[in-house]
Amino acid sequence: MSPEDLAHLASRVPAWAGRDVAIAPLHGGITNANFVATVEGHRFVLRVPGERTELLGIDRANEAEAAARAAELGIGPPIAGVLPEVGTLITELVPGEHLDPEPFMERLHDVVSLLRRFHHSGPLAGVFPIHRVVEWHARDAAIHGVQPPAAYDRLLEQSTRIEAAFAAAPSASVPCHNDLLPANVLFDHRDGRAWLLDFEYAGMNDRCFDLGNLSVNCGFDDAADEAMLRAYFGEITPARRARLQLMKMMSEFREGMWAVVQQAISTLDTDFVSYADERLGNCERLASLPSFEQWLADAAHPV
Repeated sequence: MSPEDLAHLASRVPAWAGRDVAIAPLHGGITNANFVATVEGHRFVLRVPGERTELLGIDRANEAEAAARAAELGIGPPIAGVLPEVGTLITELVPGEHLDPEPFMERLHDVVSLLRRFHHSGPLAGVFPIHRVVEWHARDAAIHGVQPPAAYDRLLEQSTRIEAAFAAAPSASVPCHNDLLPANVLFDHRDGRAWLLDFEYAGMNDRCFDLGNLSVNCGFDDAADEAMLRAYFGEITPARRARLQLMKMMSEFREGMWAVVQQAISTLDTDFVSYADERLGNCERLASLPSFEQWLADAAHPV
């Protein structure tokens, strides 16, 4: 986006009318173009959506609602403006840093607390039904010329079994973040505060998907999984442990199929084929573990 285009975009923010706005790139992320807008000493994040991001499962109206909810709860950055006609969301640039795995684990209770607050905040309009999402990704990739890899059919069968196990003892969907990468959690050491960032994929889903998504994206081991379950639920049951493990699989399945869609639509110089193969391969590895059948049996009981 040219400086002229950015200046025109900034001019459409009512609160910035007649004020000096300096815009600089904010590096990180591969779906959107991000910028820091400085307005009379105050800094904001201005995000410009990438092309065809709706094919990745992003609905900008749903994102805006979820981000506003998080801001109201004090777990996400305050919203400074929304330009719905271009899908641009503007938030305050909150202070903080991302953490390496060991210090991240030391703050795990804080992260779980953020998730619990979001999960218990009441329904959102947007939905993220994880078993349908992987199917939608396969469909959209094929429509745009990329056939899903052979692993897709094998994993879809396991996804169906996981869905049936959860349906045997259903739990209500809750507002979920659905993209809990370490880069989407920010820690401010000055006041001990933690923030959740980037609600592009937020929507109603099973709470255990967020837990599994966090675990697999942060590389948690068994001890970290146990600590997370205890922090979230207070007590660990076989059903809770099983649902976490199965949703780790679904997280990898979805991430792999997301990368298959990217193969069809992205113009970035990124090896999405290898990325998809890695994530789908890890999903198959989890499905091949001797514990898998027991997880299915245990998951069919109430959480």
